[in-house]
Amino acid sequence: MQVVEEKRYKLKQFLAIQHSFDGNTENIHAHTIAINCSIKTYTEDIIDYGKVENVIKKCIDKYENKYLNDLPEFKDSATIEKLGEVLCFEIDDELKKTGYEMDRFEIGETPLRVYVITDELRD
Repeated sequence: MQVVEEKRYKLKQFLAIQHSFDGNTENIHAHTIAINCSIKTYTEDIIDYGKVENVIKKCIDKYENKYLNDLPEFKDSATIEKLGEVLCFEIDDELKKTGYEMDRFEIGETPLRVYVITDELRD
């Protein structure tokens, strides 16, 4: 019997945010953002979905229903790409504390517009 030595799991969460590209409050608009995290493991066990979901939720909850332009980390840029970079590193750092590793992060405002960050891009 063959054994899969490396396993990957994809977990999806949603986040409601508001932002404006130019910081002008007249241009505020809302998005429901889809976030996909690909988790890599080298064990024969399945991942603890509850643990991983809680880590992701903890990282994204502080941005839920917020106007990104008001937050210090988005002062210079409140784009979906910037949000993705902030969340990618926060989630990955927290996951590593629980023994898991994220190898791909996706964030999209629609299914057709997705920003992707992979291991290769983070090194």
